Order: sequence, then C-alpha cells, then structure tokens
Amino acid sequence: MLRKWVETLVLSTRSEVVRKTKLELRLRDSAREIRNLRDVLEATRIDAQTDALTGLANRRHFEEMLRKCSEEATSDGNPLTLVIADIDYFKRFNDDHGHVTGDQVLRLVARTLTDHMVDRAIITRFGGEEFAIILPDTYLNDGKLYAEAVRQALAKRELIKQSTNEKLGRITISVGIAAYKLGDTPNSLIERADQALFAAKRTGRNRTVTQDVINR
Repeated sequence: MLRKWVETLVLSTRSEVVRKTKLELRLRDSAREIRNLRDVLEATRIDAQTDALTGLANRRHFEEMLRKCSEEATSDGNPLTLVIADIDYFKRFNDDHGHVTGDQVLRLVARTLTDHMVDRAIITRFGGEEFAIILPDTYLNDGKLYAEAVRQALAKRELIKQSTNEKLGRITISVGIAAYKLGDTPNSLIERADQALFAAKRTGRNRTVTQDVINR
C-alpha cells in the first residue's frame, strides 16, 4: 500500500515538473513574441515618420514635434525657431536632368542639413523640395547662423551626375526663419517662416531672410 502511494506521489511529482517546464517554455515563447511584436511596432512607427528618399523625418513627424515644441515654449518660456528651406529652381533642374538626379539633389541637401545639425535640431522633409528644421531652445539669430552655414556649404559644392560624372553646377537654397511668439500656433509660426522664405525668393534666391526683416 505504501509502495503504491509512493509510486503515485512520484508520478504526480514528475507530472507537475513536466507541467511547470511546459509552462515556463510557453511563458518564455510568449515573452519572445511580445518583444518581437514591440520591435515590429517600433519599426512601423519609425517608418511612418520617416521620409523614404532622404531618411529624414517626414511631414507627419514635423507636425507632431512642432506642436510639442510650441507647447513647451508656451509653458516654459524657452525660445523656439523654425527654419524652412527651399531648393532654388528645383523643378527646372528636374526637367533638365531627370528625377533620378533630382533625387540625388534632395539627398545632398538632406545630408548637408544633417552634417551641420545643432543640438536638439529636428530636421524634416517638409514636402517636395522643401525642408523644415525645428530648433528648440534657439533664438532667431542663432537659427540664422545655422541656416547660413548650410546655405553656404551647399553653394560651394558642385553636383556631379553619378551615372556619367557630368558636372551639373551648384545647388542653392532660399531660407525663411521665424521665431516663436507668445500666442503662436504651429500654423502661425509656419506662416511667418513661409513669408520670410517668399521674401528670400523675391529678392534673388540663394539667401536667408528672417521674420524681423519682412516686418520692418
């Protein structure tokens, strides 16, 4: 009787060990699946906020970050500057040399913007041949220094067509800059930067114009 009871206890113990082992394996597999799912979701989130051609943040991410930075500037009183840059005569360049070379130009501008990036700068492709850079904790004049560094760096570089090594000339950009004012919305800040950009185009292109110039 005792032997039978012991055998039953042993079998029961073994069964419990097997059950716990299976449970641990199942939990381990579930944890791995959760990690993989998180990785996929994070990659999807990044893809949804990234411009595929240039690797910069896209318009969607720009709008999210500008709203967030505007709210911080309102609550903390810290400076905030917005830079909008437009490639000069890009449509003509595309028509003359083709979209593949046009894409090369877009990547060149994106790389130059990134090479000169300052702390906390949020560099985005705003759309088409336009780029927008959000500069938290940055005053208007400091934003202009950054924009001018990029503009001058681009103006010194001669573009060469990768497939033929043909020299295509130099790329220039026009830049408009606006600083956050209390009561601004993201749209009103964009509008002032756009006005400065249009002023840069009207006055000859390949230049940087700040909002204080157009308000004089």
